[in-house]
Amino acid sequence: MSVLAGAALVGLSLWLRARSKECLSWPSVIGRITESRVDDEHIDMTKPVLRYHYDVGGRAYVGFRASFSGYGVSRAAMDELLRPYVPGKLVRVYYNPKRPASAVLDNTGRSDWLYWFLFGIGFLLLAGYLGLR
Repeated sequence: MSVLAGAALVGLSLWLRARSKECLSWPSVIGRITESRVDDEHIDMTKPVLRYHYDVGGRAYVGFRASFSGYGVSRAAMDELLRPYVPGKLVRVYYNPKRPASAVLDNTGRSDWLYWFLFGIGFLLLAGYLGLR
């Protein structure tokens, strides 16, 4: 199980690293924030909810990602993430030209890929240690 978890985390980290670099060159359009709130109905699953609408090539899309960086697990961190994104506000949306449904609002945010990479390596090392015992 540790090998699978480690491999999944390493894979996630490499995906985050690639996307955070790639989105620096994505084109942008103007979109509109439609929803921005912290969902704390179930306290053990508190999460930020962000939705924005944008059009690319005459086709409408709905985005949900602020950036490829993490946002923290505290209510204060989630409130801080959502603070600039007031419903109704016009925002610049950076979208993947190959897959316009993939978009972010902040293409300069530092990705937390290294954190997930090191966490995954830790799982792999643990699996190796347990396998040798």
